[in-house]
Amino acid sequence: MNMMTDIAGVEATIEAELGALINKCGKMRMLSHRVLVTLLIESMKDTSSADGLRDLEANLTEFARIAADVSPGSATSTLSADVKQVLAQVEAVSTSQSEDLTRFVATARSLQMRLSEPASQRRTNAIEELADFVKTPLLETLNTIVEGMGRALNHVVSQRQSHVGLQSKTIRSSISELEKISRMIMIISVNASIEASRVGEAGRGFSAVAGEIRMLSQSANKVISSLRSQYDRKDPA
Repeated sequence: MNMMTDIAGVEATIEAELGALINKCGKMRMLSHRVLVTLLIESMKDTSSADGLRDLEANLTEFARIAADVSPGSATSTLSADVKQVLAQVEAVSTSQSEDLTRFVATARSLQMRLSEPASQRRTNAIEELADFVKTPLLETLNTIVEGMGRALNHVVSQRQSHVGLQSKTIRSSISELEKISRMIMIISVNASIEASRVGEAGRGFSAVAGEIRMLSQSANKVISSLRSQYDRKDPA
């Protein structure tokens, strides 16, 4: 019972972490576009603005941090071991998808460094190439990653439902066993009372003990019946 409760608690924690991760992965689409737009705007200026460079750094850093979390085998991932295991089980993020994320971060970082250089057609062409990459391949990759995270969440939810069903079955089985034990004790106490009465005066003390056992069995049976009634109302399945 306690083990089942512990499992349910772990799975609930994993669900919450995956839910937050799905939101972060969805945010990566917005961050990639912000990075691209900022690169385009700052590249057209004679001198890059401090605010623009600060926004570029913040957005690119956040994108890179999320990418590191979801990439398989990442040494800098901040995800829990349980979530990593689930992501690996459902293959939420493939190696090629991880490579797309790395490519975007590396290219954007390179262009970020080149903003301090004089404007050039070569730099403009590089930003346009990044724009083409963001527009289609990266967007498709990010959408697929979000779908992978959704599979991971569904996997955990299904596991939890399965464990809840097992827990319900275990509780019902335990109640049934308690009922059987209570009935057996009742039968033993009755038989003991009968045997004690046959012995006569010598069996009076034993008869009293048998009576107490019978009363205890009756009380236990009431508790068990109440427990079954309450559980059936909560879980009619």
